Amino acid sequence: MTGDFGRLLAVETMKMRRAPVVVICTAIIVLAPALLAAAAILALRADSSSTFAAKARLLAYGSGWTAYLGTGAQVMAVAVLLCLGFGIAWCFGREFTEGTVAGLFALPMGRGAIALAKCTVLLVWSVLASIASTLVLLGVGLALGDLGSQPPRWWLPLGVCLLSACNTFPLAWLATVARGYLGAVGGLIGLVVATQLVTSFGGGGWFPWAVPGLWAGLGGTDIHIVGGQFVLPVAVALISIVATTVRWRSLELGSA
Repeated sequence: MTGDFGRLLAVETMKMRRAPVVVICTAIIVLAPALLAAAAILALRADSSSTFAAKARLLAYGSGWTAYLGTGAQVMAVAVLLCLGFGIAWCFGREFTEGTVAGLFALPMGRGAIALAKCTVLLVWSVLASIASTLVLLGVGLALGDLGSQPPRWWLPLGVCLLSACNTFPLAWLATVARGYLGAVGGLIGLVVATQLVTSFGGGGWFPWAVPGLWAGLGGTDIHIVGGQFVLPVAVALISIVATTVRWRSLELGSA
């Protein structure tokens, strides 16, 4: 059984490696936060009056490493949710959209195991992309210079990335229920809108999809994420993985 699951992991990993959407999403997650944070710091140093500099002043709190890492973490919170969300929607939705789900019924492994293998590969992708994004962010910060002796709270961007990644796993269930990735992409857009609405009414701290952004500073320095609020995105991921696996286990061809 272990060998069969290992083969499933190998197949799903190969699918991910060869998918252009995964390559593009990974590149955005790894590069965009560092580049945008660096651009914001350079704009602030130049004391520019451009529109970008004005927006940078709204995102950057404090100075030096604090401003740089905070800005990068805020970009990460959005980039990871959107990019990993698209990746997860594609991973599960493509089986239905491209008609390959029928072939999965002929495999000796159960469909629940297939879904679990997909989730496992997506988890590994999330962790690796988060680590790479954090390392690039720190590397670009060192290259900028004049940020301070050492980066305080260097783990903040990594934590924000991982929590944002956890919040994307409901899209696996949505893609399965909708039998395609368009339904999951619509759900992703709905989550972004809902996050904005809930945060604007002051309830973002207890809304899992708002937690990473608020922790990074998107809501300002007056909002603090504490205690059990950090657990909410993790709970969302666990529940979503279980729900998706159960749904795939009972999947039938031609059923809605």
